[in-house]
Amino acid sequence: MILTAIGKGGGGGALYPDFVGRRALFVGYGTGPTSYNSTTGDVVTLSLPSYYIDAIPGGVQSVSGTYWVQPRPSGTGVRQTWALHWFVTATGAEAGAINLSAESVQLSAFVGQF
Repeated sequence: MILTAIGKGGGGGALYPDFVGRRALFVGYGTGPTSYNSTTGDVVTLSLPSYYIDAIPGGVQSVSGTYWVQPRPSGTGVRQTWALHWFVTATGAEAGAINLSAESVQLSAFVGQF
């Protein structure tokens, strides 16, 4: 999933990232993968290539409400890879190998610059 920043700032540029101390808060949206793999999850990248993800707090429900996503890091420490794991809201079971490209989520992340 490519996480794209939401909104427009006063100068017409993207509203995010918004700096907080030495890190930035990023809020964006993205769509699910065309072929979900529950082993690797849906790897998250940012639409801003000069930033990396420090943390994605909590889980969120998809816009349709059919799924909720749980972010997971590949390890601990700085500059880890983050992936979203998709779960069926009605059952709590992780999604199988299906097309989730019609599903979208909006979430936040704490990010740093390379």
